[in-house]
Amino acid sequence: MPSCPVCAGTEFNTLVSSDEIESECRYRERFIKQRLCRPASKSELKDLTDFFHQGKAEILACAGCQLLVRNELEPPPAEAYSEEDYDAVVIEDVYPKYLDAFRAKEKPYRTLLPEGANVLEIGSHYGAFLQTAQEWGWTISGVDVGEDTSRFARSKGFVVHKSELQDCRFSARAFDGVFIWNCFEQIDDPKPVLREAHRILKPGGLFVVRTPNGLFYEMCRRHLAGAGLREGAAEFLLEAMGYNNLLGFPYLYGHSRPTLERLIQPFGFRSQGMLNSELITLPLPANPSWVEHEEHVINSEVKMLASSVLSSGGEELLGPWIEIWFRS
Repeated sequence: MPSCPVCAGTEFNTLVSSDEIESECRYRERFIKQRLCRPASKSELKDLTDFFHQGKAEILACAGCQLLVRNELEPPPAEAYSEEDYDAVVIEDVYPKYLDAFRAKEKPYRTLLPEGANVLEIGSHYGAFLQTAQEWGWTISGVDVGEDTSRFARSKGFVVHKSELQDCRFSARAFDGVFIWNCFEQIDDPKPVLREAHRILKPGGLFVVRTPNGLFYEMCRRHLAGAGLREGAAEFLLEAMGYNNLLGFPYLYGHSRPTLERLIQPFGFRSQGMLNSELITLPLPANPSWVEHEEHVINSEVKMLASSVLSSGGEELLGPWIEIWFRS
């Protein structure tokens, strides 16, 4: 096990065993199957039950900072993220869901940068945030290593650099804002990305990071393993994880507010704001009305419970996903 990317610690405790992760993955399969209107194709199951990190693994917690780490017990697929296959027809079908989700983030983000701001998204995926940022009056471009995802975003007319950020060679202080919405937790070594992000941001520039909340996942696991859960509580917690794509924890890292701040601030950033969030969208081929209603109800209850049943006390972000913005 390599050292922790946050605190450089080398001691880890097992939070979730490989057998428990396999059980979560089986539950995830049933969870998705029950919410499909029809049998789904392999392409449609991408990011639903088919993930890059889905082999046999255990989830460890760093003894020094509590960062969650996915310890792969089987090697991931031979192909890299850049070679993962995405069907353009399937992307086109789910694209409006992503677009609606990003548009809903107008508050608070639109007011954090002025009209005409030059903005970069790292991990621009299908391009839904690129379109949203244009609608907000910003000049936007993306960076993404995915072949199919970059091709799709370019087909929408967006500027996307198919490359790692460090290889783009942007000019220093070129951007007013840099966003990493949904891939920071998959970056094996985030420090070079943080160093480059600070270099290309103007003084006072905005830096936004969004990740799954390792603390939420850890608390769900702790409650599920404990005794005395009221009737229906276990099912609720599993469904909350299901609607937020946390079952089987298909991510390299599970950050929390403290680990993000401890990792990011030494690179010349200061924390300015934060909020609890949820999965951008569950990309089902078609959402039955009862699924949309159930997802809304469960995520609403999670927000209320974040300060009671799931709360460990103190000031902390306890939502399934978290978003923190910094200034350079």
